[in-house]
Amino acid sequence: MVFRTLRTDTRRRVEEIIHRLATGESVSLEERAQLQKYALHIPFVAGQLRKALRHREELEADGLIE
Repeated sequence: MVFRTLRTDTRRRVEEIIHRLATGESVSLEERAQLQKYALHIPFVAGQLRKALRHREELEADGLIE
């Protein structure tokens, strides 16, 4: 099994995009594609992305974001 890691600056960028996605802020198509690429190869990113999307769904269901 090959474990892939991210450089610190890349990890911070990915975390920032995931945070914006979770809170309903704007995320560009290019950023979403980048997240998908990392999520396919790095399980931690995939897990954080799933968690962020669940959080966003909860906020939408509660009417806190559109």
